[in-house]
Amino acid sequence: MTEPMVRALSSAGHKVTVAVLPHIAPVYRSMSCVDEVLEWSFNRKELQIVKRWQIANSIKGQFDNAVICPNSFKNALIPFFSSIKNRVGYKGELRGFLLSTTIPNPDKTDRGSMVNFYKKIALNAIKNTENIFRKNYLEPNYSESLKEPLQGLDPVHTLLSSPEETPLLTLDAKNLENTLNDFRLAKMSYSVLAPGAEYGSAKRWPIEYFAQLAINMSLGGSKIVLMGSHSDVQECLQIEKVCKSRSVEVTNLSGQTDLTQAIALIGGSNGVISNDSGLMHIAAALKRPQVAIFGSSSPLHTPPLNKLAKVLWLSLECSPCFKRICPLGHLNCLKNITVAEVERAFDLIRG
Repeated sequence: MTEPMVRALSSAGHKVTVAVLPHIAPVYRSMSCVDEVLEWSFNRKELQIVKRWQIANSIKGQFDNAVICPNSFKNALIPFFSSIKNRVGYKGELRGFLLSTTIPNPDKTDRGSMVNFYKKIALNAIKNTENIFRKNYLEPNYSESLKEPLQGLDPVHTLLSSPEETPLLTLDAKNLENTLNDFRLAKMSYSVLAPGAEYGSAKRWPIEYFAQLAINMSLGGSKIVLMGSHSDVQECLQIEKVCKSRSVEVTNLSGQTDLTQAIALIGGSNGVISNDSGLMHIAAALKRPQVAIFGSSSPLHTPPLNKLAKVLWLSLECSPCFKRICPLGHLNCLKNITVAEVERAFDLIRG
């Protein structure tokens, strides 16, 4: 969701260096607007202030601006320690003194698109290119443009986005070739099902639905590839087991790929069906035909910014609740989206 912001910075003439955790780095290396990627490894939930001080000293004097996307205290330390003059980020975790410009966080009851959330940091960071940012970004207002089409009884919606608002990843041809060879797949010969969602069960379409979908698609002539992280292995094994009980073979690659390979596999597919997840955003940025299933989250907040996307979202009275687990215990926002609706949406988007 940060790619449009990074691309606009690059278009305005800035050399863009992105510092990220190693497991995220392949995403930014797939962005043509990024000049350099720095991999900074930190232990989860640890401050590691000495290490951050050492990193800050190693980059001192190299940067004029720091756009700090995460809201945490610790993510603002390195720009502060390295004396970067212009340090911009959202207010939070008592880190105001670490920033040169603080931006008030939006009300949690009015969650707009994350693209708009990130672009606001850049607007404040690079004042001399504000007019360029306004031209590239601010029209149209993405949240407003989504409200109307997401209303109504039909849960299948097409998301339309302007090119400037749309994240883009570049598919490396050599990586694609090597990855497809490694997993014995042919380009555009398979469809990806990604049943995971790191946040929690309230974002995950039921596993038995994914299993039936895989069976139906396979019997219809589609080759199915299951994808996900190590945390999705058990769910994908369940799907594979159900499929085998019906004499249907699927290719289960969950937990077997790194992010570079995952990008290649999605880019080489003929389409992706997923929950609101990281793989959904990769599919959107690679402009693959896709169906995105939303439950507790909102496509107004984290939409797949892709003209080839179909969003399934029931917009029930109780949603979006943004909870990890359904607080009402029924999960109707996901259970009431049928396998037939997902199949129909996928067929529509692929023409």
